[in-house]
Amino acid sequence: MNVKHSKDDVLKAGMELFRLNGYHNTGTNEILKSAGISRGSFYNFFKDKDDFGAQVLDYYGVWSTDYMKELLRDKRLNPRKRLIHLFDIFVQGYKRDNFKWGCLLVGMSQEVGQINPKLTEACSTNFESFIYVFQDCIEEGQQDGTISTAQDARSLTIAMLAMYNGALVLMKSGMHEEPLIAFQNQLELMLKP
Repeated sequence: MNVKHSKDDVLKAGMELFRLNGYHNTGTNEILKSAGISRGSFYNFFKDKDDFGAQVLDYYGVWSTDYMKELLRDKRLNPRKRLIHLFDIFVQGYKRDNFKWGCLLVGMSQEVGQINPKLTEACSTNFESFIYVFQDCIEEGQQDGTISTAQDARSLTIAMLAMYNGALVLMKSGMHEEPLIAFQNQLELMLKP
């Protein structure tokens, strides 16, 4: 009996493995086993592991961007409260998973950034998508007076994401919840008009 494999299923398996183990610590055999796919089928979808990694990053980026857009467009909350709520959801997810997961883009950027041009470009492109999503919400908040105008929206977005991604690095280094709580406290101050 022929089993038809979905490319999305293989990308999801890669996303989970890379988030948990990193890029270099995840071998092709492990990907094949996790996805339940043969080597031949894998190479029908992807040129090589780097091509697979770049497509996993893009898959994660689209999935994450869509999720964030949905939450940040919830008009029941003002833009500042939407941002705070979104990061609360992220932090609760990390707690629920005992801090073993992080942001795939952060982890891959640390591991392959500036070493592997294909993966570096995929990280950069997807981070830029994240910036646009947050920047739109911040601009809306600056226009309605619920978010600080001390910095332009792009600078505030980049500072916020840099602080958040730094908190994720510290969280993964064994500090668990403390950096995330510090981030949440600073986020409130950073956004306050």
